[in-house]
Amino acid sequence: MPMIVVLLSLYIIMKPFYFWTSGLPQISDLILVLAFILTFATYRRKEISKIIKSNIHFFIFLIFVIVINLLYSIYYTDLDFNLKSAYYIFDALGIIIFSIVLDKNQSSKKTLRTAFILASITQLIIFFTPLGRYYGGIRYMGTFNDPNQFAYFCLLSYSFIYLLSDREKRISITNFILLILTIFLIFQSMSTGMLLGAGIFIIFFLISLIRTFVRNLKKYIPYIFAFLIFAIPIISIFSILPTTNSYINKVASSRMFSRIEEKTTKASGEGSMSLWEERGYDRIYYYPKYIAYGAGEGQYVRFQKAYHQGELHATLPSILFCYGIIPFAFLITWGYKKLKNIKIEVACVYAALIIESFTLINSRQVLFWVIILIASKISKQVKATDEKN
Repeated sequence: MPMIVVLLSLYIIMKPFYFWTSGLPQISDLILVLAFILTFATYRRKEISKIIKSNIHFFIFLIFVIVINLLYSIYYTDLDFNLKSAYYIFDALGIIIFSIVLDKNQSSKKTLRTAFILASITQLIIFFTPLGRYYGGIRYMGTFNDPNQFAYFCLLSYSFIYLLSDREKRISITNFILLILTIFLIFQSMSTGMLLGAGIFIIFFLISLIRTFVRNLKKYIPYIFAFLIFAIPIISIFSILPTTNSYINKVASSRMFSRIEEKTTKASGEGSMSLWEERGYDRIYYYPKYIAYGAGEGQYVRFQKAYHQGELHATLPSILFCYGIIPFAFLITWGYKKLKNIKIEVACVYAALIIESFTLINSRQVLFWVIILIASKISKQVKATDEKN
């Protein structure tokens, strides 16, 4: 197995382990840097240039990010702007490394999938030990510093597991069990955004499943009868058990459902603070000029009219506001080129992640960009499989 694949697997497994404050390099980040150094030493510059060329719109966007943040850092004498640029540079390194690995080594797909499975199972094991952390003593966050980070990694890991599975094995007992595991862990974090993402995935997945089922209806008729024969009596018995209603009431009264109710109230504008204000969207309304040329990523105290002076907690809206319409257009073009040929069987993943990204800022996560990157590679593999058949 190539050493670069080993390092990327270690990066995935170590990604959930935060030993220092969020924003500082963690052990997993150092492993990824080592993987890039090895990549640069192993492969010719011509090959790396080819990867950059195939992702040219992302790298043009990156140049805009660096320049805009540099200008604002000079104007405000605040180096924090340049730190935000460093995150995007790191994302670009991840795109280069994962591109080369997935193009050069076909078996790496299974290796990386296994790494994501190990990372997910590790978090489940930690949940049942005293090692797991809690935010405010209520919201579980595993080995992360934030419950949303934890839930996002769980959702992203399952997304990779699903995409990196062989096409015919995406609908399997293993993947179903891992999906249940993912939803369980997200539920412990009480992250409503990630629960929304998981719900969107399930809806799109079921649509895909129904389409496949209808096309092959005759083949599945014996299984339908078998399922009904066994399922109906079991469901009937389960529904009349006294413990069933007790369990349903317990779940319905849980803090997670209280948070969902709270978010719904904010979304409807009935609370003291709307969801629009909580996420920071209101600054787009109060300061629309920045959509033209970008506000840079820092010095949020400038936005006094907004409800709060923190980050805009949404990926694409934040990028649009911080860097302006032209860089944003380059980034959207890059994403469109990667996603335009995906089938509905994998659209469930991207629909979930994109919709969820409007509730949380994911742009500093290398794996967020990598999962968009691999969409085109998966589309090519599906097309090649269809042509063979």
